[in-house]
Amino acid sequence: MSGAPVRPASLAQMVPIAGQVARIERAAAFLANGMSLGRCPDAADDRRRAMPAKMIGNGLRELDLFLTDLIAEARRIDRLGAGAGDDPGVRPSSRLSSAAEAWHRAGPQLGLKDEGRMALRGLRAAQNRLCFGRLRRADSEAAMQRACADYARLAGDVLAAVQARRSGDGGVAIAAG
Repeated sequence: MSGAPVRPASLAQMVPIAGQVARIERAAAFLANGMSLGRCPDAADDRRRAMPAKMIGNGLRELDLFLTDLIAEARRIDRLGAGAGDDPGVRPSSRLSSAAEAWHRAGPQLGLKDEGRMALRGLRAAQNRLCFGRLRRADSEAAMQRACADYARLAGDVLAAVQARRSGDGGVAIAAG
């Protein structure tokens, strides 16, 4: 023993998906702020009001796909354990196209509660209304901000579930709501 202090592992070293969670959080903040990371609330309000419904819906779809990939990677890490290594970036041709379905399939394995899946199903319906609807409703702005916050929170729930399982406390169920 050298007597040197042991440095704690970084979050990224502890859980390889931490970077994906951070990306989802940044993307959610970017979309919720009117496609900007600017610090001016008045300008953000103007940008959000100017966003067409289809742009909001497409932004939410991107968050949904990011979360779908995160859940797939969390499931891979849980299955392979410490030997999982870096994400190879290869997705099977049968890739899931919905975070709600990915949550449904991986949730029991990871210890995720079903409330998250129900929230994701509602978010998917909102995406479809915004993407394919002709009119932007008066509450679209607030609904988009809530949806962005929900995606970021659910990504954090997946990370917490992986951390709990990797720490040996596989019995911990992470609430999604």
